[in-house]
Amino acid sequence: MTSAAATVALLGGLATTQLATAAGAFAYDSGAEMNVGLTSGILYDKNTGKVMGDGIGGNFGNHGPEAAKATVTVTAVKNVTFTGKPKVDKGTVTSWNAKKVVIVADLAADGDELENMDLPATLSGKKQTLRAQIKGDKPDPDTSNNSVTQTYSVDATKPKPTEKPTDKPTEKPSDEPTEKPTDKPSDKPTEKPTDKPSDDASDANTPAPAGGSDEGDSGKGDLAETGSSSNTPLLVGGAGALVVIGGLAVFAAKRKKAGQN
Repeated sequence: MTSAAATVALLGGLATTQLATAAGAFAYDSGAEMNVGLTSGILYDKNTGKVMGDGIGGNFGNHGPEAAKATVTVTAVKNVTFTGKPKVDKGTVTSWNAKKVVIVADLAADGDELENMDLPATLSGKKQTLRAQIKGDKPDPDTSNNSVTQTYSVDATKPKPTEKPTDKPTEKPSDEPTEKPTDKPSDKPTEKPTDKPSDDASDANTPAPAGGSDEGDSGKGDLAETGSSSNTPLLVGGAGALVVIGGLAVFAAKRKKAGQN
């Protein structure tokens, strides 16, 4: 303190007076010297507004000559919602909800380090405001650092989709088929089946003539030509008739002769 005062004294008597006044404000022998703070920056998810990590950071402590029991209250003033139980280095979270957190802690005298607190939260809107306050059970000669109000300029508005999704499809599916099925077949058979077998089938079922086949000079099993013509059946028929007539004539002659005798 003496070195600092000596250095500032070189700048003039007015500066030295101001430094002595400021030092005297904290030079007391009893009581507590409570202080509380909130982080000035926030990392968050743009799509959901959720604060990343463990939440919004803060701290509190006691730099006075006496130990004190402190109560820390953090209030979500605007566009901040607490979403989970806070985490603290020292103390107990006695209550919390979406808008207020209360922590109670026993703070030693002349604390060298501040106790940390993490507040899970989500953000909304374009500006957010938090207020933190600390109060001890011992007198505090300087209450200027017993409360802090922190405003964040975070654009946590959710982005709007560029295109609106359509619930209905652009084309309505039709329940009815485009073409109606027909019960009758479209193509009728062109030919009716016949009961009688074809000539080819009858020929196929006719047994082959008995006897071997004569082979010609070519060596193939074709039948030799007989030389008969289409008049052959008629000639055979005529010869048969003549034989019958002749037989009758002979029978009649014999009978006539037998009658004469």
